[in-house]
Amino acid sequence: MQSAVVSTQTEKDTVQAPVRRRRRLPAGLLVAGLAIAAAVVYLIVANTRSSAVYYMTIAELKHCTTCSSQAVRVMGVVQPGSIERHDQTLSFVITDNRQSLPVVYSGVVPDIFQAGIQVVVEGYYHGQGTFEAQTLLAKCPSKFQAATPTPSSS
Repeated sequence: MQSAVVSTQTEKDTVQAPVRRRRRLPAGLLVAGLAIAAAVVYLIVANTRSSAVYYMTIAELKHCTTCSSQAVRVMGVVQPGSIERHDQTLSFVITDNRQSLPVVYSGVVPDIFQAGIQVVVEGYYHGQGTFEAQTLLAKCPSKFQAATPTPSSS
């Protein structure tokens, strides 16, 4: 009787565990996943290119030959006495202490817009003439100034 028990035990040891096969993804699911990933990458690249705007100085803008077809940003200080309002249009001149640039803008004007304030205009420049701004950003003057330490008397 003992031999029967031993042989049963030996058979259990020799029987191998079933081999698990890896499940393969259906080809259609793989293709759909790749198509979705490619579409997401395309949308990111296309939107980044369309919203990219070059930042230039007034001097660089005046010497640029390809700027008429692309949007650019220019920063300058609004020249005193140059602000004129016509119906829905605002025209003014910005300067960077060396050169000046006339700007035409029609849109919402920031509350703090005035002569002597630093602004950033975004739009198109068609060579000679005025800069056609689509966006007008006014830099808020700082309410805080660097404090100079005073010597303490002891």
